[in-house]
Amino acid sequence: MSTYAHLIDDLQAEQAALDDVVAAFGDTEWNRLTPADGWTSRHQIAHLAFFDAAAEMSLTDPEAFAEQRHRADQDPDAYSIAVLEPLLELSSAQLLETWRQGRRSLLHAFRSATPGARHPWYGPSMSLASMVTARLMETWAHGQDIADTVGVVRPVTSRLEHIARIACLALPFSFVNRGVPVPATGVRVSLSVAPDRTWEFGDEHLEDSVSGPIEDFCLVLTRRRHVADTALVTTGPIARAWMTLGQAYAGPPGHGRTPGQFVEQTPQTGTEQSTRV
Repeated sequence: MSTYAHLIDDLQAEQAALDDVVAAFGDTEWNRLTPADGWTSRHQIAHLAFFDAAAEMSLTDPEAFAEQRHRADQDPDAYSIAVLEPLLELSSAQLLETWRQGRRSLLHAFRSATPGARHPWYGPSMSLASMVTARLMETWAHGQDIADTVGVVRPVTSRLEHIARIACLALPFSFVNRGVPVPATGVRVSLSVAPDRTWEFGDEHLEDSVSGPIEDFCLVLTRRRHVADTALVTTGPIARAWMTLGQAYAGPPGHGRTPGQFVEQTPQTGTEQSTRV
């Protein structure tokens, strides 16, 4: 239970970090286009607000969520646009407060839920831990679009380890989602989190590998950077393919970013302490 509580605390911290970025926004910042095609910062926060509410509904009213998912299944693209419209009609202050209230309610629902239960989502059902991690990943990824838009450089935190883990677990999905055969073997991942610590995933004897800063890895697998604009080092054809088509989130293949769209990230170093999962 303590590990689960810590995960919720990390989600809360990630939400608060994004709030710190947008809290002082005026209409100019709210309405500025982000790197996501056609989306402003208002769209980014509206998206988070809606799916935070959807996650809470999944936990507390699964029948109502099933009706909502049925609507989504009929026309996913139209649904994703329609659900944002009421939120985008709010003033900037109202949208911000709606997001704040919704995430407080979601955190309470997470803390009140049974850790071992599974809950419905838009794809397969999810464990509670996976659902919390997915909300953390989305908050960080959409927050990156906003940070890139206003030139904010966010600190690297240990919260990225949750995102890296869910990204590694999603490797088979990434290939299936693109209609590409799933590789017979996996990829070893070794990521620098701090000057004296690395995070690792996968069998150390695997021939294919990815190494480099954990932030770059998370940026690539949330489709917020092209691998060419990072300090990641790939070895083997499976690793190279994964870094091109991979994504850590459900849904249709994301467009991602183009090579050269962002300034190359500065590599982090250090591998003295290792955390293997």
